Amino acid sequence: MSKLVKFTSPSDGKPIYVNPDQVSVVYAFKGEPPDTIIAFRKDFHLVVKEDLDETVAMLDGASGGEAADSRS
Repeated sequence: MSKLVKFTSPSDGKPIYVNPDQVSVVYAFKGEPPDTIIAFRKDFHLVVKEDLDETVAMLDGASGGEAADSRS
């Protein structure tokens, strides 16, 4: 079982804990700076303060997996 990963709410700075096993996609959404969105199954998503690369690294580190990199 993966550890919960701590992120920060951009609206109030409070912690958000995410189970990386439940994440289906992580992406950046338009804006300056862009919002980082963690999406789960069933149309549920969270916006976090951390940038996209940091978010993916944190989730990958907690799950012990290797993130796919399509830039290769």
